[in-house]
Amino acid sequence: RITGRMTVPQIRSGLLGSRERLFASIRGLSEEQFRYVPSGARWSIAAHLAHLLRIERIFTERARAALTQHEPLVASTDVKNDDDPALAQHLAVPQMIHGMLNVRRELDALLATCDEAELARAIVHERFGRMTIAEIAVKMAAHEDEHAAEVAKLVRQAPSSARVIIPLTRRS
Repeated sequence: RITGRMTVPQIRSGLLGSRERLFASIRGLSEEQFRYVPSGARWSIAAHLAHLLRIERIFTERARAALTQHEPLVASTDVKNDDDPALAQHLAVPQMIHGMLNVRRELDALLATCDEAELARAIVHERFGRMTIAEIAVKMAAHEDEHAAEVAKLVRQAPSSARVIIPLTRRS
């Protein structure tokens, strides 16, 4: 839970930071490295990206719903988390990266229009309880940081590759 009041710029900055940390860790990896699953691991880097993409899409829609409905009740997505490695197999890495950039732009644009009262609008999640738009955004940044830590471990374990490198460049 958020303690104190966070401003829109603070929330947006947190989201930007989590995204930069994640992308910095995967910049320059090959498709093979994105798909590599070390012994004992459940997910590849690509599976983490697919999961982050799916969850952020869902929570961005929930934040949007909080603006138009009075505390809508939403179901948990935990059951679908096990499907993320399979989802990753159906999406190309650039497609996942592009999707992540798009959904983050949507969330950022939504936050940019919010005032303090709108940041306090909420959903009621079946597992997490009442979550304000501000709490949703902070959770997205923290969730991304959790996965970025796991991705960083996978990057260190991934074999070197002579394959084509997928460039990740900053947008200006």
